[in-house]
Amino acid sequence: MVESIRNCPRCETVTSKGDDFCRECGERLDTEQAPHPAFSELVGSGLPKVVLEPSQFIDQSKPQISSRSQTTLPPVEKYIDRLREVFGYPNLRDGQARVLDALNNTDVLAVMPTGSGKSLCYVLPALEVGLTVVVSPLIALMQDQVEALQAAGVAATFINSNLNHHEQNQRYLSFIRGEIQLLYVAPERFANPAFTSGLARAGVELFAVDEAHCISEWGHNFRPDYLQLGEIRELIGRPRTLALTATANPQVRQDICERLGLTGAVSEIVTTVDRPNLTLTVIPIAGMPERQQWLIDFVREQRDQSGIVYARTRRNVEEITAALQAEGLDAEAYHAGLDRTHRSTIQRGFMLGKTSVIVATNAFGMGIDKPDVRFVVHFQLPPRIEAYYQEAGRAGRDGDSASCVLLYSRRDRTTQQRFIEMEHPDDETVRNTWLRWIEIANSETGHLPSDVGSSDRDQFGLIISTLRDSGLIDPVEQKILSQDPSALIDMRSVKQHRNYAEARLSEMTEYAETKSCRRALVLRYFGETPPEECANCDNCLGIALSEDIDYPPDLFDELLELRDQIARTTNRELFRIFENRTAREIAAYRPRDRESLLKIWGIGEKRADWIGPELIAVIEEWCTAHPEIKPSEMPTERTLKQKLDLQKDLGPNIDKDDPLIKALRAWRSERARSDGVPAYTLFSDRTLRELVANRPTDEQALLNIWGLGESRVNRFGSELIALIK
Repeated sequence: MVESIRNCPRCETVTSKGDDFCRECGERLDTEQAPHPAFSELVGSGLPKVVLEPSQFIDQSKPQISSRSQTTLPPVEKYIDRLREVFGYPNLRDGQARVLDALNNTDVLAVMPTGSGKSLCYVLPALEVGLTVVVSPLIALMQDQVEALQAAGVAATFINSNLNHHEQNQRYLSFIRGEIQLLYVAPERFANPAFTSGLARAGVELFAVDEAHCISEWGHNFRPDYLQLGEIRELIGRPRTLALTATANPQVRQDICERLGLTGAVSEIVTTVDRPNLTLTVIPIAGMPERQQWLIDFVREQRDQSGIVYARTRRNVEEITAALQAEGLDAEAYHAGLDRTHRSTIQRGFMLGKTSVIVATNAFGMGIDKPDVRFVVHFQLPPRIEAYYQEAGRAGRDGDSASCVLLYSRRDRTTQQRFIEMEHPDDETVRNTWLRWIEIANSETGHLPSDVGSSDRDQFGLIISTLRDSGLIDPVEQKILSQDPSALIDMRSVKQHRNYAEARLSEMTEYAETKSCRRALVLRYFGETPPEECANCDNCLGIALSEDIDYPPDLFDELLELRDQIARTTNRELFRIFENRTAREIAAYRPRDRESLLKIWGIGEKRADWIGPELIAVIEEWCTAHPEIKPSEMPTERTLKQKLDLQKDLGPNIDKDDPLIKALRAWRSERARSDGVPAYTLFSDRTLRELVANRPTDEQALLNIWGLGESRVNRFGSELIALIK
């Protein structure tokens, strides 16, 4: 007989002796001593014990756990059965099959493009072995992914700071009891030792790290809170690990493996980043008002289709959104300066189809899983190809045609160069930060406050890296290792990172200005061999808007000689003086004063003051010797309009005015509103077209439709059949 001790103070459920939490609602049973301390004192609360093997520990003072890296996973054929049963997909994609096959024997780092189905690479194993922890960087992303899985009948949940403590406790307990197969968490969650210890005792079978490039300071979204994941992996028993990212060059891939502790028999699966359904286009527009007018015209032409507009700053986002709304267009702003609840509401509205266009900084979209985004417009030049291609890749995830447009002018490069300078701290900034951290650190433990980075947002990651490389800080435990205000600080990593960022910016600029295939340039950047022509970028389609310039080679050579002289006398790298592209433009347009010189690509205020007089002197001398050779006319700012077809190939033999497709769309929208979920979680547009083309009349026929698994057919198959009939 169960020995009752009390009723739950929240739901009145009778509890048992030894229970710390209510088994019905998850409420702590000792709320009078500790109201809602999420996960505190959870270790030992009835969780399965694990055999202790001290040789496997990093730190003997930390919870002793055993390695679970020998998790047995099924063969790929088993996953295909699950795929058909749960999700209604006929087969795995090539990249998915390769990852799942490798995961059966080793830890895996997988580089797969946006829209290639990365999440199934841990969802399918979780259905077989259970207890899978997924580290995900954004709260909204967790919610979207979990809702989509729950719609397919998968037992998944998430824990984040938007939930109250008793709800967090309930979900946590459901997971460690095995009632939930997948648990999504942000990396900050592991700051609670009891949370990690409970996972270790329960026995995590699979550890998945999404957006794994965030762990690398060479990646485009470096997050210091990801640095702890290697140690967390050790503490929970080194479970079979899968690291996933859409974009990572070889340097970033190596960094990911080292920081996660994936050494030895780790498999790297790198699939093509090519997205043939995306049309890549660059529109040369210099002025902000002209760009806004182009965007207004462009969005109006899209007939309320889903799209994302990326802008560099919060101010840009607000101004662009206001301009669109003033024209009666459905657009909302999203950036980190908005209240978290407001941001969640905006993103939710976009995912549900209530808002057509989101104007955002890069704070929006990491892992956004909305399949029917038909266009992504970059209002300004991004800093590197990885960032651009990941953001552009949020379009067309359903496989249908979508457009990726970059608005560009030659001054964008100068603007991005200024951002690079702002993001890289100088010696004085790092030293002052170190002195301040010594003052605010805990005098006994050396630990820093949790909000230590709040005043160094732009440079925090690099300051952390510099002090780590100098042996002055442990970034995992977030504590200082010295009290010496005069400690030696090694600034080499800042210089290396600055050079790296500038090289990436040069490659991004080349993408914007190339007259050859843009897709080929991207593929070569990621180490792939491209086709001769992609037939789906503006250059290959013959619709690119650009201008060639002619320049006298001898003047060009004289300008390069001047650059060499300046580099020797100042001990600077050549590209820091000016680039070949700059020399070509100076030779072609031959500016004779400072105002004209500032219109040259790569010449900003600082360079105009520094080397402007010498450049103009060379030009004057050359022009005096060659009065018969007239300069090229410098291009003027103009408004350019480029109409892009976003409605290509909506499906074989399907008329968009077909009464059945209209009826199915209306039913899907109404059912989604009723269930409070995004419409695409019911089924995608591809499934919609297959329903119209095949017109299934029974549940067995529905199971043969792409995207309709057993769970969906059981939930609403009869309604679809009735509607089709």
